[in-house]
Amino acid sequence: MWLLLVPIGVAVGAFSAAFGVGGGLLMVPVLVLGYGLDQHAAQGTSLVVIIPTAVVGAVAHHRRGLVDWRLALFMAAGGLLGVVAGSRLALATDAETLQTVFGLVVIAAGARLAVQGNRQRHPTR
Repeated sequence: MWLLLVPIGVAVGAFSAAFGVGGGLLMVPVLVLGYGLDQHAAQGTSLVVIIPTAVVGAVAHHRRGLVDWRLALFMAAGGLLGVVAGSRLALATDAETLQTVFGLVVIAAGARLAVQGNRQRHPTR
C-alpha cells in the first residue's frame, strides 16, 4: 500500500503548490475515501504530512527571498494558539459532524476560488 501512497503524496503536493490550496484540502478526502480512515485520523495524518512539506517549501521560498520572517513569526504565534483551540474542538466533535463541516469548508473554498478566477478572467463583470 505504501507504494501507492508516495505517488499520491507527490500528486497532492504538486497540485497544492501549483494552485495554492492547502494539502489537507486534498489529502483528507483521499485518506477518508481512498484509505478508509475516519475523519479524525485523516486530519491528524494530514497535519503530520504538512511538517516536512512546509519545511522544504519554506526553505525554497527563503532562498529566493520570498519569506517575510517578521510577518511569518507573528502569524505562527497566532497559529499556535489557534491550533490548540482547533484541535480541542475537532477532537470533541464526532467524526460524522467533523466530516460534514470539512466537506462544507471544501465546497466553500472551491466556490470562492471559482468566483475569484471568474472575476480575474472577466474584470469588467
